[in-house]
Formats: sequence, structure tokens, C-alpha cells
Amino acid sequence: MRQSIRSKTMRVKREYISVSIYMYSTAMKPRRNGLVVVLTALLGACSTATLLTMPAGPVSDLRGTWKGTWGGAPLTLLILEQHEASPVDGVSLGSWHVLGRELPGVSGVLIFTVRGEAISVNVQGRLGDSNRRLTLVLEPVTPNGGQITLTRLGAHRLAGVGTSQMSWEPQGPVELVR
Repeated sequence: MRQSIRSKTMRVKREYISVSIYMYSTAMKPRRNGLVVVLTALLGACSTATLLTMPAGPVSDLRGTWKGTWGGAPLTLLILEQHEASPVDGVSLGSWHVLGRELPGVSGVLIFTVRGEAISVNVQGRLGDSNRRLTLVLEPVTPNGGQITLTRLGAHRLAGVGTSQMSWEPQGPVELVR
């Protein structure tokens, strides 16, 4: 018999995880209690806010310069590399990816304006299908974090929404054209 003590969803390193802690009868061995808590935390860490699946068809080349706005502020995305499927989550043993998803990805530079000053940051992104549409999830490689989720609306148009951890950084709708 188990009884849930606490269940909480929290954001850790740009991913949402759900953690549940259960209380079991004292007849169970202590090792099993620890194993149950560890497995619950590991399985909960595998869920993300934007669920992406492997794209159904071939992914067109997104490399190049994309310009537009983020929350009304000027934004430039320079996609330097686009690569085939690579691990985005799960469990790895050494260089072997055992559990989890593999998705195509991109890397590049994001340039936006904060308080009238141009800021450039490296970004890593993953490509996948979400609601049957090609979606690009970009994450700036900074301590501040943040995320931009873009859906492909045409051959040369991306649109979506961006969030930042810092209140002075851009927030809101994102529109990009190439």
C-alpha cells in the first residue's frame, strides 16, 4: 500500500519535471524505498514542456540568416550548423545512447537587443514535429536560460513564442523571415 506525500512539477535547466514522493509501509526494505524514489525522479525528468517527435519527412535546410522581432525588439538568428539526429535526453552509458529520444538539431548565434544594446549568444536547437508541424526549439547557451519555440509557417517564415528568465530580456511573440 502506498500513499502519496507530495507531488510537484518544477522547472530545472529549461525542462519541466514532475517529482512524486511516496510513503510505503515499514515492511518494505529500505533499498526498495530508495530505488522507487530514484526511478520516479528519473522517469519524471524525461518529460519536457514542448514534446517533439522525430520529423515525419526530410527536414529542409534551415541554415542561414533569419531576421525579425521578439516581443517587438529586433532579433537576428544565424543558424550555422544543422545536423542529423543526436541524443536530446534519456540515459547514456559512455558513448552509447540507451534510452531517450534522438532529434535533428541546429546550432548558431542569436542577436537581440536589451536596453538599447545588442546582445549575442550561442544557441542550440532541436527540430521535431509538434502537433504535426515542424517545430524548432532554441535554447540560448547562457546562465540566464530561456527558450524560443518556433513553428515553420512557410519555406522562409518561422513564428512562435520566446521566454527569458530575466525580466529585462525580450519576452513574447517571435516572427522570423529569411
